[in-house]
Amino acid sequence: MAVTVVSASGATLTRVGIAAAFEGAPDLRLVGAAASGAEALALLGAQRPDVVLLDLDLTDGNGLTWGAEVRRSHPALGIVLLAARDDDLLLRALEAGISAFLPRTEELGAILAAVRHAAAAPSSFTAPDLAGALSRRRHSATVVSPREREVLNLLREGLTVPQIATALGLSESTVKTYLARIYDKLGVTGREQAVIAATDRGLLAGQ
Repeated sequence: MAVTVVSASGATLTRVGIAAAFEGAPDLRLVGAAASGAEALALLGAQRPDVVLLDLDLTDGNGLTWGAEVRRSHPALGIVLLAARDDDLLLRALEAGISAFLPRTEELGAILAAVRHAAAAPSSFTAPDLAGALSRRRHSATVVSPREREVLNLLREGLTVPQIATALGLSESTVKTYLARIYDKLGVTGREQAVIAATDRGLLAGQ
C-alpha cells in the first residue's frame, strides 16, 4: 500500500515541484497540497495521511512552529520539514519532534527517502549532517569569551565574587552575570564544577 502524503508550502513552485516528484514514486501518493497551516490541518483531518511534507514558509505562519504543534496532537504522523541549510533550524526541528529535516536544495531522491523514513519511523529523526550540527553546537557552547576566561582563572585561584569584581574592576552583579553564562555554557551549577569542567576542556590559562 502506498504511503499517503500531504504537502504544505506557501510557494506555488515548491508545491508544483513536489507534485511532479511524487509522480515518479509509485510507493508514495500525494493526497493533498496546502499553502497554509490552516489548509494543511484541514487536509490532515480529511485525508489522514501517513506523512506531511512541510515547508518552513507557509502563507499563514512558520512551518516549524506548525509542525511542533501538530506533533503534540498527531504522535504517529510523519513530519518532514524543508528549510534553508541551517544548524539552528535543524536542531530546533529535532527538539520539536519533527521526523526529518532537509535543506530545500537536497536532491528529490533524498526528499522522497526522508518521506519514506518518516512514514516508517515518525518518532525518530533524520537529517543530513546531523552529527556535524550536534558537534558544532557542543563546540560553540564551550567557547568562552576572554572576560569569561579571566573569571574562570580567578575562580580556580579561589577568589570570591567580591574579590573577582575588585580584581577585574567590575560590579559584583556583572561578575554574577558572567558566572551564570559560564555555568550555562559548561552545563554545571557551581564554581567547583565550573573549574573542573573548564580544566577538562582546556579553557584555563596555562593549558
